[in-house]
Amino acid sequence: MADAESRLRRTIRFYLRKVNRAVARYGLIEAGDRIAVAVSGGKDSLSLLRLLRERPRYVPPPYELVALHIHYIGWEVGAPPPEVLEAHFQREGVPYVFEEVDFRGEEVNCFRCSWLRRKALFLTAHRLGCNKLALAHHLEDIAETALLNLLQHGRLERPQPLYPLFGGKLTLIRPLVFFTAHELRRFARICGLPVYESTCPYARTGQRAMVGAFLRELQKVRPEVYINIYRATERGLAFPERHPARRNRPV
Repeated sequence: MADAESRLRRTIRFYLRKVNRAVARYGLIEAGDRIAVAVSGGKDSLSLLRLLRERPRYVPPPYELVALHIHYIGWEVGAPPPEVLEAHFQREGVPYVFEEVDFRGEEVNCFRCSWLRRKALFLTAHRLGCNKLALAHHLEDIAETALLNLLQHGRLERPQPLYPLFGGKLTLIRPLVFFTAHELRRFARICGLPVYESTCPYARTGQRAMVGAFLRELQKVRPEVYINIYRATERGLAFPERHPARRNRPV
């Protein structure tokens, strides 16, 4: 038992290196922050919660955490039963809030679902007195979005690791930007996290799914494709606009 616990501690410290790298590079966390962690129940968000919970044991500064789960009413997307997540949050020793989003009577699609979920996350985090909202987007998510922005808007732009909203009242942070999906899957397995897989019917359709499939195929011959896209966006690579008046909002 002691050996297993020791191995788990070593794994957590190893994974925290990439979190610390992101925090240091982008200034994601400061002393006294109150951080809401968006937890869907998937491997990425559960891993993020565990890593942020463990981090103050090894690295200053101290901060507060609250787990925030959006529970859908009238729309089944493969989220875990609330009681499963509640039991997990209690084991983690993290305060938690469940916020309901009612889809009854709504025309459900990816855009509407994302918009309602983000609205609920932003408003609830603000209501809870949180100054930061942590999202579990990883390297592959970032690369997919950057490529989507290139295809749709002609600009290679990514979601920012640190993004202030509402005049700085709430700031989005993405501490997992240097992790691959494989790394997070492995971490969740080692830690025994109660991962649920989404069964959303739109998850494997649409442009994002197509871009994701393309990048996974490309990775077979170019293993560095994800990090290279990230580095390109880091350098601010973009294409000049011929029609600035037609500028669209990036994904």
